Amino acid sequence: MNRYSLITTLLLFSALKATSSAADFKADVLPMLEKKCMSCHREPYKTSSGRTKKPKGKLNLSTPEGIKKGGSEGDAVVAKDSAKSLIYTRVTLDKTHDDFMPPEGKADPLTADELKALKEWIDGGAETGDWKGTKFDADGKKI
Repeated sequence: MNRYSLITTLLLFSALKATSSAADFKADVLPMLEKKCMSCHREPYKTSSGRTKKPKGKLNLSTPEGIKKGGSEGDAVVAKDSAKSLIYTRVTLDKTHDDFMPPEGKADPLTADELKALKEWIDGGAETGDWKGTKFDADGKKI
């Protein structure tokens, strides 16, 4: 094997390894978003008392379009750049910070595995695949 073939092989192997390390949205990220984020950040809905509840910060994480659009504070997800993605920076703040997500009493903070999966998903391109969105009833239960 000549030197150029070896270099090409090593580069291809590195690229394949980097691609395979990206988290899977449906398996690794979506369940966490549904459990820890979508109670406050989902499409507007009517409560059982008839009141319309809108997504906090105008951020809707319950649809692919909402994730791409972001909220009133900026881009929730910047594909391939977790450091510029508010969805990641907010969950990695100190738990005592006013902007830390999820807020105290709403859901448990993300685990180390969930943080890793979220970062990998964003840095891997933040693709949502064929997911069309998550629907909830007025009581907040996933339909």
